[in-house]
Amino acid sequence: MTTPEILQFIVAMIIMMNPLGSLSIFIDLTRKTSVIEQRKTAVEATLAMLVITLLTLWSGREALTLLGITMPAFRFAGGIILLLMGLSMLQSKESPVSHTSADDEAAKQRQSIGIVPIALPVIIGPGTMSTLIITAGDFPQLLNKLWMSIICVLLTFIMGLMLYFASAIAKTVGTSIIKVVTRMMGMIIMAIAVGMLADGLIGLLPILH
Repeated sequence: MTTPEILQFIVAMIIMMNPLGSLSIFIDLTRKTSVIEQRKTAVEATLAMLVITLLTLWSGREALTLLGITMPAFRFAGGIILLLMGLSMLQSKESPVSHTSADDEAAKQRQSIGIVPIALPVIIGPGTMSTLIITAGDFPQLLNKLWMSIICVLLTFIMGLMLYFASAIAKTVGTSIIKVVTRMMGMIIMAIAVGMLADGLIGLLPILH
């Protein structure tokens, strides 16, 4: 991977994880708990994110192969998912492919919500997993995967810190700024989705190349 490709992967992962939007959901789901419990949930979510991202990165493509799913087909399907996510974020709505209000209500009744739904699917959702699998498929060399693993660990750690200090960050940033940033990320996600759709279609129909 070249430096621009590494930077592109980092930016794509940050956008898919949607830090401020995820932070807003985390605060909403934990607002009735104590700071200690909130931070305990943050640690649990961080560990879950780390396991999920690394498993997806190192074994996601092999899982697709076992299921008989080609990379062009997965890339095209991932593009559709991202397009829906971006459109939803652009309209300042919850993503229709990540979680629902019913999921949120069920989560509030659980003693532990760090793994589900916070880590999966709020932060590590279909978009993030698609990005990991597709990038790992484009750069399958061991050194590239090691670089991507390091990036995933760092991003997970940063996201975990944001969740750990969620209340303080929310008070500093403000709801209006979170909504503005979420809409901006939605537009970028839609642009990425169009590229994925085009690449997937060309892979499925080489005659279009």
